[in-house]
Amino acid sequence: MFLFLDVISPLPEFFVIEDNKVVFNKKIIKSESNKISDNIFQVYYEINNELNLSKYLKKTAITIGPGSYTSLRVGAAFISGLNISKEIQFCPISILDIFNFKSTIVNTEDTAIFISSSSNQDFICTMNKDQNVEYKKYEDDFYDLPNNINTILYNYKKLDYEKDILQQHKFSFINEILENQSKLDFKKENMVKPIYISNNKILN
Repeated sequence: MFLFLDVISPLPEFFVIEDNKVVFNKKIIKSESNKISDNIFQVYYEINNELNLSKYLKKTAITIGPGSYTSLRVGAAFISGLNISKEIQFCPISILDIFNFKSTIVNTEDTAIFISSSSNQDFICTMNKDQNVEYKKYEDDFYDLPNNINTILYNYKKLDYEKDILQQHKFSFINEILENQSKLDFKKENMVKPIYISNNKILN
């Protein structure tokens, strides 16, 4: 079995995948007023009781950011603990992965990914000329997009932006994983390294 944890989206969620199908999924919190740290172990315990996950778990994956600092920190610590205790394969899921997965249907040079996370935190992710992802966190409702962007991929809500030619398409992390599972790079790495954004810079 393969456990995927989405901690980027506003309501973090566990997914259990087997034979390229979701066999179980459960949100960790019911509203953004709940704390992921208060619920993540209990929810995993419930999944384990349902599926005997401790016995059959072979791989893990987690979205690594950008997103809520608290959700990323708690999720990274939890998945790192599983990886270390079980010595299983692990794959981080980054925004660069999403760009690569979508590169067959969109032009990544004029596409941005709009990420909504918990605590009303929003991020715009774009590709630069060196094919590296650049991140911008928005503290208010004003979004300043590069002039060349005409397509938005969003995970939760549309970007509220006045531009007639702007096309917006929703995506989900779990669907991208299911459709591109053969492309995921699983390794025997223990530690999760989230992407924290502060003042539009990556904190290591």
